This record gives sequence, structure tokens and C-alpha cells, in this order.
Amino acid sequence: METQTDILIIGGGIIGLAIAVELRQRGATVTLLTRDVHHTATRAAAGMLAPHAEGIEPGPFLDLCEKSLSAYPEWVRKLEAISGLPTHYWPCGILAPVYHSPDATTHPPVSGTWLDATAIRHAQANLGSDVVGGWWFPEDGQVNPRALADALYHTAETLGVEIHSGVTVEAIQQSQGRVTQVQTAAGDWAAQHYILAAGSWSSALLPLPVQPCKGQMLSVRVPPQGASPQEALPLRQVLFGEDAYIVPRQDGRIVIGATVESVGFTPDNTLAGIRTLIERAVRLYPVLDNLPLEETWWGFRPTPPDEWPILGESHCANLTLATGHHRNGILLAPATAHLIADWVWNQQGRDRLHPFRWQRFHEHQTPPVHPSTHPPIHLPTPMQTLPSPTLLPSDTDSPLDPPLTIAGRPFQSRLMTGTGKYRNFDEMRASVAASGCQIVTVAVRRVQTNAPGHEGLAEALDWRKIWMLPNTAGCKTAEDAVRVARLGREMAKLLGQEDNNFVKLEVIPDAQYLLPDPIGTLQAAEQLVREGFAVLPYINADPLLAKRLEEVGCATVMPLGSPIGSGQGIQNAANIRIIIENAKVPVVVDAGIGTPSEATQAMEMGADALLINTAIAQAKNPPQMARAMGLATEAGRLAFLAGRIPVQAWASPSSPTTGTITS
Repeated sequence: METQTDILIIGGGIIGLAIAVELRQRGATVTLLTRDVHHTATRAAAGMLAPHAEGIEPGPFLDLCEKSLSAYPEWVRKLEAISGLPTHYWPCGILAPVYHSPDATTHPPVSGTWLDATAIRHAQANLGSDVVGGWWFPEDGQVNPRALADALYHTAETLGVEIHSGVTVEAIQQSQGRVTQVQTAAGDWAAQHYILAAGSWSSALLPLPVQPCKGQMLSVRVPPQGASPQEALPLRQVLFGEDAYIVPRQDGRIVIGATVESVGFTPDNTLAGIRTLIERAVRLYPVLDNLPLEETWWGFRPTPPDEWPILGESHCANLTLATGHHRNGILLAPATAHLIADWVWNQQGRDRLHPFRWQRFHEHQTPPVHPSTHPPIHLPTPMQTLPSPTLLPSDTDSPLDPPLTIAGRPFQSRLMTGTGKYRNFDEMRASVAASGCQIVTVAVRRVQTNAPGHEGLAEALDWRKIWMLPNTAGCKTAEDAVRVARLGREMAKLLGQEDNNFVKLEVIPDAQYLLPDPIGTLQAAEQLVREGFAVLPYINADPLLAKRLEEVGCATVMPLGSPIGSGQGIQNAANIRIIIENAKVPVVVDAGIGTPSEATQAMEMGADALLINTAIAQAKNPPQMARAMGLATEAGRLAFLAGRIPVQAWASPSSPTTGTITS
């Protein structure tokens, strides 16, 4: 294919559009591909410009945020002039009420002024009775993100950016350290240089640690009471509370947000989310209780582990990264566009991009994490009530071993267990407890049909403390597996795990050896990922299949050590090592492990976790074996992290050979 554009941008949210406009103004020809320009994280945001209210500590990230904030007035003025559309930028200041007075050891936030209980009520009437004071941030403000997105889109079109909506990039083709083209269902596209600005979907194309962080929001409306909507506004600035924020618009709309949920790409608002928002917003500002509900919506923040954006060069010479802006995409759009354009078009600014390089996640020193101090609402989930593991207290003290994270959800235990083949429920419950596991897999089909040994299984465990992993055991085709996975998600919801989108994918047509079907597994995985599932596929130890499943978006890969229930141990060690070496998602060794020593062997190879069922359930003393497997899993993990000594063909004395006593 002939190259017809200088720059190809993947992603049509505010970051992609802002970069496209900046590069076009510098003379580049720009093509932008987006899956749906009307459903990006931009349009779901509240639009706060709040680097000081969010409590970002001094450093490169705050410097970038403040630079972007200072650029906002001139940036939106140009957009409005070119597009002819308003952005509703409003430097209204932000008030951050608190429920507990700061003590003498509290460091005052940057650019903030403390207001006591009397002063803050002079600044804003009708605050909740629990408010004891707050901080005033006069430099912060807001913009209407939907209006801003419209203005950016029309500016890009007016300037001649070629925008293709409804195009999903399926792969970035690379050769010899360069991108050669991007593949889409609508055909292949090529350019001189490529920019990845796909937000939460970036990790589907490159192994970047960007996970979707769901946020639910709602709005109410102030009924018109005066000559203009502004005369009736009960709020004149943003309220940035400790557990919710309230953003008034100049047209009488009031936006309330936002939840913070690690649920993958699970869509839709939930009663729990909206109820939590309402309760916390009304506590902060009781006037809201009497206003009519206008709209509810949700979106997915693109969130790296440290919540700093990923900017600058990638592993390919002609591919630049601009993703992972978490909750600050609206704020950082002007600065990001300027930095990326400097780098791509003028090869300048490497030092300014350095703190946000992708390589920081693979180095010992990473930027400090400074989570927001006020507004995120973390919904309670079953996993938050789990006890800390007690098998080896020292493992929780090690900074070298973060929790096992699957689809953005952290787990302290690296052992998963099953529920089948036990002699009775009492043994099963005791074994789950003894193992210390936090994930238990359940065969959806057998529970739905009340198969022998599975009657009442859904009620046999406390699912407030255990994360359910529904599995598609018994499915022989991809179609069956997809259908059963959907049932499993509903079953998890019925048991109280509203945000559980996990599924262990099994497609096994072979009744004798129980070997998974690689083609059917891949087909089912592709469909389930599209439907928002966190897919954990059970596979043969095939490195090529494992990589392909990772590329389509699976949350883990689960190679078998040997056939299910055989107790043969690790018979595919060489292939499993290759999978571990190349995988960017957790590798869970599943099936065939018969003894704790084999569990330790798998973990010493570098596996991220194990799934063990038969070896525990069929042991003479299942709870005792479960505890042994839990200890073995931890021991193997610690041994892997410690690093074994090299194997040598000769002896090496452990005692010194110099300075010995001679007669």
C-alpha cells in the first residue's frame, strides 16, 4: 500500500484529536482512525481542570498538569475561533470541602487557601452539616467535555484532518523495529509515522499496562427560576469533596461523579454505583436531594499502575505513544498535543517526555504514586473483605512481588482451586479455607443442571470473601462456551458479584483425553473479549496459541501441565517456559499437578499462578493437601524471585579455601 499521509493517529478521543489538530497546524498531513468518536472517555468525563484540588504532589506530573492548565484559555479560544463552537471553558475555581479538620502535621496543598467552617459557608451556602472547612483553589476550573470534543472534531475537519470513524484497529504490523501498517476490518492503513492514542483500548494493540477503570456518573438539573439559568445557579464553583465531586454547568446542569471500578470493559450503570453517588453528593450538598435526575452514564478511564500518562517513543522508531491519561485526559490535552507534536514533527523535547516513558514500568525506579485525595468513589466489592494471607507473612513485606493482577483486579494468593470431585461440601469448604486461595472456579453448566455433586454448590461458599471464576467445563464448541459464559456472568451477579466479568474458558470436544480445542478456544475468546469478559483460556502448552490469545485480549493464558486429573505433573516444561518468557499477561499453570513439589516446580519456572483441583479434592485428607499446595505455591514463588544458583558440572566448596589452619 502506498503511504498517503504523514501521520496516522489511532484513537479519536480528546488526546488523539488534540494531537491531530496540533500536527495539522504545523503542516503535517494527518489521518485519524477511531472506533466511535461519540463514545470515547472524553464525552463521559466531568471536565474538571483540577491539578491542585486533586492533591498532585510537586514533580514532573504536576509540572505537566500546571503547564496544560495555563495553556487552556488560549487553546480553547483558538478552537472556538476555528470551529465556531463553544467549549464552555469556565475558570470558576474549585472548592474542596472536608469532613475532618487538618492537624498540625498536614501539609497544605499546592496553591490552596484554607477556609474554616464559617468562611467556607460564606463562599458556598447550604453545604452539608458534616463539612468542617475546606480548601479554595482559585486557579482550577472546568470545561464542558462534550462541547470541547465537538469543537475539537470540527476544528480537525476544518483544518483538513482525515477522520475515519467506525474503524477498529485490530493489529499494528511491525518489521525490523518499525511499524509497516495497521490492520483494520476496513482494510490496511500506512503512514510515515504512527501515534497510539487509543486510551483504555491501547493494551489490546501493544503490551502496555493500561487498564480500563470504569466510572459511573449522573446529572441533575436546576429548574429555571430567574431571567437566565445563571441567576438560578445554586453553585458557582466545583465542589471537590473527599468522596465525590459536584460540577455545576452554566446552563443549570449539575454533574456528579464518579465511581472508580476495576471491572474491565463491563458496561452500564448499576444501582449500587448510582446510589453511592447520590448518597455522597447529598451529604456534601443537601440541596441536590430535591433536584430532578437528568441523566446517568459511564465511561472507561485509561489507567496505568502509577496513574501517570505514557508519552513519547516506543519500541518502534516510527511509533509514538500518547495514552494512559487516567482521570486527567481533559486537563492534559493541550500539553500532550504540544509535547507529542514537538517530538514527532521536530524531534524535540525528549527530556520533557522522559518521566512518562513506557520503560518506567520495567525499571526499579518508577514515578511515585500520588492518588487523588478527594473524589474517587471506590465501590465496595467482595474482594475488599478478603483477609490478608497468613501462610508466609514475609511475602507481604517484599516490595519485589506485587499482587497477582488479573484484568485490573489484585489478588494476594497465587493459588486458585476448584469445587469439583470432593466427597462432600464440608471437605470442599475446609479445603478452600486451608489453601488460602481467593479465586475458586465453578462449572456453570453443572450448577445450572444440578449435576450430581453440584446441587446447592452456588450457596456452599461465602462469595463475599471468594472471587468466583465461572468456567465453561463440558462445552464442546465455541458457541456452547460463549452461551455458558454469559450464564456464568449472570450467576455471579445473582450471588452478589455485580462486577464479576471473569470466565475460565474451556472448549473440550475430546472425551477421552480432555484436551482443549485450540481453534474453538480462540474463536470463543475473540467473541467473549468483544462482549467485555475477562477471559482466562485453558489451553495446551502451545506458545503460538498463547500469544494469539493474548493478542486478542485475554486476561491470562492457562497452559496445562498434563491432562486434567492425571496427576502426571509438568510434562510440558519446555513449552510452558516459552509461554512464560513471552507472555505479557499472567500465566496460570492449570491441570495435571499432583503433588506440592510439582506445584513448587511450576512456580519456580516463573508461572504467575496455579489452578489445582483434583490433587486436593481426591487426596486422603483434602484440607491438609490444600494447605500444602498453598505453602508450595508461595515457596515456589519466593524461590523464583530469589533466583536459584547456576547448575555446574563440578563441585564448589562452601567453606573457604584460604586462611585455613595447617598443622
